[in-house]
Formats: sequence, C-alpha cells, structure tokens
Amino acid sequence: MTSPTKYWQMQILPIGEDVKLKHYREISKAKDFFKRQFPELIGKCILSKDENQQVQTILWKLFHSTDDIYQSAMAGLCLRCYVSHRILISCKLIPHIYNVNAENLFNYTDLLSLVLNDDGKTLIIIDTKTKTQYKLNHHDGKMQAIAKGGEFFSVDILRRFNPDLGHKESLDNWTTRLTRQNENIKSFLWGFGLATPSDWGLLCKLGPRSLSQLLPMEDQEIIKAFQTVYQRDRLKNQQKGRCLEPTPNQLQEILKLLQKINLNFSPQQLIVRLKYIAEILRQDWLYRKSGYIKTVSTEVYNNPTNDYFDNPKLPYYIDSNPEDVELAKLQETCQHLFEQTLYQIVEEVIQQRVQELQKSKGYKNFAQLFPEGLRLYYQENKSLNEISKIWDIDWSKARRIFQLENFWI
Repeated sequence: MTSPTKYWQMQILPIGEDVKLKHYREISKAKDFFKRQFPELIGKCILSKDENQQVQTILWKLFHSTDDIYQSAMAGLCLRCYVSHRILISCKLIPHIYNVNAENLFNYTDLLSLVLNDDGKTLIIIDTKTKTQYKLNHHDGKMQAIAKGGEFFSVDILRRFNPDLGHKESLDNWTTRLTRQNENIKSFLWGFGLATPSDWGLLCKLGPRSLSQLLPMEDQEIIKAFQTVYQRDRLKNQQKGRCLEPTPNQLQEILKLLQKINLNFSPQQLIVRLKYIAEILRQDWLYRKSGYIKTVSTEVYNNPTNDYFDNPKLPYYIDSNPEDVELAKLQETCQHLFEQTLYQIVEEVIQQRVQELQKSKGYKNFAQLFPEGLRLYYQENKSLNEISKIWDIDWSKARRIFQLENFWI
C-alpha cells in the first residue's frame, strides 16, 4: 500500500542537516497529469497493491510509447517521482546490510548524492534502442541528448524495468536491486572494503595466470589443491550462488593433496591460511576495480607460533546469533503486518468519514476536500487554524469536519 502523492512528490537533494528530515519537491505538472489519468484515485490517501500496480503498468506503457512524446515524458516524470522514494529507502538500508553503523564508516546520506541526481525539473524521454536519454523542451518540442555520464539514474531504472516480464518483479524491488548494483554505490563501498566477493568466491574463481604475480609458490599450491576439490564439487552438485566455507570432508581431501607435496597443516591452520590468501586477493581485486588499497590487513602473522590471528586494529566483529537473526525477521514480519493492518483501518475510517460528510447538509461540500485536508494536517504539518483559513471557514467548523480524535492511536 502506498500514497498516490509519491507520483508527484520527488525526493531531492540536499536531504537537510537532520538526516531524518524528508526533503522533497511537489511537482504540480506531475500531479495534474496523474489527476487526468487516474481521476478516481487522486482523492485516495492510500492505494491498494492492485491499484498501485495498475498505475505503474499504465504509466510505464505511456512512458515507452512514441505516439505522444509529451505524454510519454509526463508519465515518466510521475514514475521518476515514485522511484526517488525507493532510492532513498534503498540507500537507508545499505549501511545496515554491512553492519557499519557501529563503526561510523558512513551514513546513508553519503550515498544519496551518488544516485539521487534527479530534481524533476526536466522532462525526459528515452530511445530504448540506443539507450539515450533526451531532454524535452515542452515549448518548442525540441529534444537534446544527455551526454554520457550525466544521465538520470531514475530514468535508467525505468528504461530497464518491464512489468510484463514473466517473473513480475515489482518496481520497488527492481529499484532496490539496481540501486545496490549501481556502479557509483559499489565503488563507494569498495573504498571501505565492502561489497567484495567472499573469501571462498575469490579463491574459487581465481585464474592461474594471476597466481604467480601475487603469491609465493607455497600459496599457489594451496590454491591449486583448494580449487581441485572445491570446483569439482560445485560442478558435481550444480551449486550456484555464493561460495560457502569448505566442508570438513573437503578440507581433509585438500590436506591429503598438500601432504603429497610435503605441505602439512591442521584443518584449522588450513582455514586460517586460505583466509589470509583470500585477503591478499581481495586487496588486489579492490585495486583493480576501484584503485583503492586497504592498508590494514584483517589478520596478522605471528612468527613465534607460525600462525595468523585477527588484527587488533580492526573493530571486533561477531557473526549474528542465528536466534537473533530469526527474532529480527519475526519482528520485521510483525511490524509489516501491523503497518498493513493500520493502513487498512485508517483507510476505512477515512472512507467512513467521507460518507458521513456526504450525507450531512452542512458539510457535504467538504467531503471531497477531507482527504486533502488530512494530508495538509499530517504531511504538511498545518494546523486546523491554517486549514480553516485556506478553506475560508471557522476553526470550530474545521474541527467538527476533521474529528481528529478518530485518528489517535
């Protein structure tokens, strides 16, 4: 469930000194276009899932239509407004994904300038064949191609989205996925050593040509033994996705291969050595991808014990307890159900109040204004006194119209 205002209110920069402060621009021409296309929805405070999906499908088809370029640009503008809200949410989630809050590495507002580059002031159309974005001058109908590197990320999301695909991925999920995969976002995260392949993914996919330039012969032999066993089992079991830590049986087989060339380790020593090699590979990967080099190693070599231990200079980190993860998921599900129920109740109360006003002789003229009045009160933070002046009525009459006690929770 979502508010229709998201189709004409765009999240823009700057976000404001208070990172919790919402900073958006209401685009009147987008609102007027939405009102013409969906007159039956303009007065609703909340759109149902089906209504929202229908709106997106219609706007997407208009955006990709070549029949009327102005209508195409306006439909795109409404969708750009909607996408901007999801980009903001996606950026808020990224720091939590990598558990960086405690380390104060960065804030989600640091990410916004990398992807929230649309201010809604320009009408845009796209050429799907050349993937080119064009600025549209509404007054003379002329188009100007946007130079490479200056494209709007929101428009690129819409260009690549297709609601008619078989998997039917929602625009929300699509926007979240592309935001996380954005090259600017990834480069930013790589600067902190984040969003890199796992240790086992690096070891599994490393090509033989790279070994001699990075690692001594002993480490090269360890990787060869690891890949012999690990890659064979992944192909045999048709495993896809993230590479997991080798199983005890795999470790034993790797150890036997190494013993044949007089390299002897315990299983724990082998794991430590593999992770150490993976960290070297990760630093090389980061440098090739972004030019960044991590100057602090995650592990330190101890000569007396001939072993590696966690670098004390790095923040102490413990994997989340599985029970804590399950509890967090349960809390998230409960929160979602609560919000869903709350939205439904609020919508029912609003519709009930509108019907009551329609039946009242003295207040029926305010029935259609009631949802907009609630928006002014709750979103624009306008007082009843200010709203009464806008509507040119007494404050006491505004109070009787709103009956705000019905919305206290």
